[in-house]
Amino acid sequence: MRATLIEVVGETRGEEMYTLDWLIARVRSHLGPECDANVYLATFHDALIGHAIVRLDADEGEPFGLFSTVYVMPEHRRKNVAEALLRQGEAWMRAQGMTRAGTNTGEHNSKLIGLFEKHGYRVVLRVGEMVHLSRSL
Repeated sequence: MRATLIEVVGETRGEEMYTLDWLIARVRSHLGPECDANVYLATFHDALIGHAIVRLDADEGEPFGLFSTVYVMPEHRRKNVAEALLRQGEAWMRAQGMTRAGTNTGEHNSKLIGLFEKHGYRVVLRVGEMVHLSRSL
């Protein structure tokens, strides 16, 4: 997440937005018993090159699957890694009975927005600098 922020909003602002301790706590919260979530890792020659964190969420009481984070290291992009992470995340969401999937990101994160739009997601909500993309599964 920090790498994405740095890439999208610049190093100074990206590093200031979330501390490393906060990011570690966030990943741990997705792995704990209080959250129905899953983490997918993409590797290449035993090196971590990307990840996706997915969880169950609700909007006004309506459950949906949420891509909390999707990230692929820049040198491994455009090689279908993100698409594979999306497919895995969506399959998990369907297995949990979800009929809708979404993600939240900053309006300036054009790469992530483009990736999700390429796979049928559409911006359905804008709040300040944030957008929510969604699609039926």
